[in-house]
Amino acid sequence: MKAFDSDSQTERSRIVARAVAVTANTALAPQRYERQLLDRYQRGELTIDQVISLLDASTYQVLYHSVAAQPFDEAQLQALLERSRNFNGRHSITGILLYSDGRFVQLLEGDEQQVRQLYARIQQDPRHTQVVTVSEGPGPARRFADWSMGFGRVAGLEVAEALDLVVSQETLPAPEVAEPYLLALLQAFGITPAATQLGQAEKG
Repeated sequence: MKAFDSDSQTERSRIVARAVAVTANTALAPQRYERQLLDRYQRGELTIDQVISLLDASTYQVLYHSVAAQPFDEAQLQALLERSRNFNGRHSITGILLYSDGRFVQLLEGDEQQVRQLYARIQQDPRHTQVVTVSEGPGPARRFADWSMGFGRVAGLEVAEALDLVVSQETLPAPEVAEPYLLALLQAFGITPAATQLGQAEKG
């Protein structure tokens, strides 16, 4: 049963349109999860109190990609992971790190202040350049709650295609994805590609 009757649909649409217009091109502009909740409110599936409650219970996410200043060898990658996992464990931050031919893709999730502070440090880290924020904002829940930092190596083309899907904001089923790391990343953003050859990502 819907939270509102159809007679209030026009009013709900007006409220959503107003909220989007007022916050356009600002830091308060609704992100993916917030837009999904607004869409459900507009359709009458949620009350405004339910939207607020879900946002209060949400987790903060940052997805970015960057280029290593110098290619990382195995020892350097393991040292990076160990430091990341120790820090993240102390600050209740979880996520996944992907490495592909000198390029990094990382998703961080946790308390907004903790994630923002860590990401600010990451952006200043001289070990990589061209740090690009792909997505930042609240999400419904942690997708990597058991991973202080999951890690995987993936093909560059597959990474680019996965990031394109996130940027496009598509929520419909996506093309087949064989890499379990990329599959987990896409699912964190509500994208449900077909999956084959599923394996286990390296947890930490």
